[in-house]
Amino acid sequence: MIKYKDTRWMYLVIPYNTSIGPLSTLVTLQILSLGGNAIDVAYAISLSNAVLIPASIIWGFLADKMDRKKQILLSLAGVSIPLIVMPFMKSISLITLNYALITFMSTASTTPFNLLIMESAEKKHWGSLFSRFSLFSSIGVLLGLVVSTFLVILLRIDQIEEILGFSVLATLIASVKILPKPIITFERAAIIHNKESFLTRMRHLPMMFLHLPNIHHFKMFSVSRLFRKPINYIPLLYLGIVLFYISSGIFNTVYPAGLYVKGLNKSEVLAVISVGMIFQILGFRISSTLLENKDEKGLAYISLILRGVSYVLLGIFAQLFLGIPILISGLIFYPLAAGIAYAVFYSSSTTLIFKIVGERRQGTGLGVYSTVVGISLFVGSLLSGYITHYISYGIDFIVAGIILLIASWIFRYLEEG
Repeated sequence: MIKYKDTRWMYLVIPYNTSIGPLSTLVTLQILSLGGNAIDVAYAISLSNAVLIPASIIWGFLADKMDRKKQILLSLAGVSIPLIVMPFMKSISLITLNYALITFMSTASTTPFNLLIMESAEKKHWGSLFSRFSLFSSIGVLLGLVVSTFLVILLRIDQIEEILGFSVLATLIASVKILPKPIITFERAAIIHNKESFLTRMRHLPMMFLHLPNIHHFKMFSVSRLFRKPINYIPLLYLGIVLFYISSGIFNTVYPAGLYVKGLNKSEVLAVISVGMIFQILGFRISSTLLENKDEKGLAYISLILRGVSYVLLGIFAQLFLGIPILISGLIFYPLAAGIAYAVFYSSSTTLIFKIVGERRQGTGLGVYSTVVGISLFVGSLLSGYITHYISYGIDFIVAGIILLIASWIFRYLEEG
């Protein structure tokens, strides 16, 4: 029997996301503090993005076979231990490898948490539960960023990471008692049969392999098909999303480093990222309403323009100024780009993907989507280090913005068959 009222375990995602939410920014600042440069940061983020592909495959398949509770507990243990030993990571290489391990282990809990929601309620209640789960996750990330903003004034970054590790360990101990044992078994395929569950799952990890794609599944990207209506709708939709994630990799990988190099202290860097997270939470609230009344392609087009223009303006400021102007521009344009624009584009584009996989071969569609997203993030994050190191942070941000403006043209051109 499904116990709808017993959902206390969902509160566990708040301290868990508090611990892992600020980690990418903290690792960036930690690498810079050790004398690293943009390329070192890019290598760390790129390796983390690369790990997501095998991690999502491995843990996704295990989620169909393992006890949900055991996999979540394993994930929490696998995240807490690397965080606790961060003070012993004295080189950039060790930090990079440790961060990749944390990424791999944190991925293990994504699918089980989502499936656990589905096991805790009747289908008619899934929407409200997934909405609450997303809210708790966002609150956790925001809380982690805010706490880190103040702790970084008093402590070394590796000490903050150690504290976050003990927070995950405390969550693990609480999970042993609070997490329910699975009552029924859901396959991952069940997630894509419900819009709310699908959107929440993809928001936390934009990769989901029901089965591995082969080379023939990528024939949709052939040049001849890209220019023939209406069969070019799907490849163009994927291409627009690919450009979005390449741009995100280029910008997000080095933006915290750019703030630091351009004169902001560690606390100010974390404060800018925190404000962006606040607006992202608001953005997801707004996007849910917009999607009920507006066309998804139109919303994606507008959000890409807003995000692209914001990136370009951040790049111009980074090229021309240091210190206070960088802080002010970050507090204005970064929330627009990473908050409002990201939330609206993510919700609208993922809804479009949901419609495709809901109608066609689901395993193939999600496999191709997950693969291109993973490769795009990896390529973008890797490129960012070299663009920044050999040219400048400002040009890196501007390039990311131009790519988004190209993607916006693709979404404007989209015509569904």
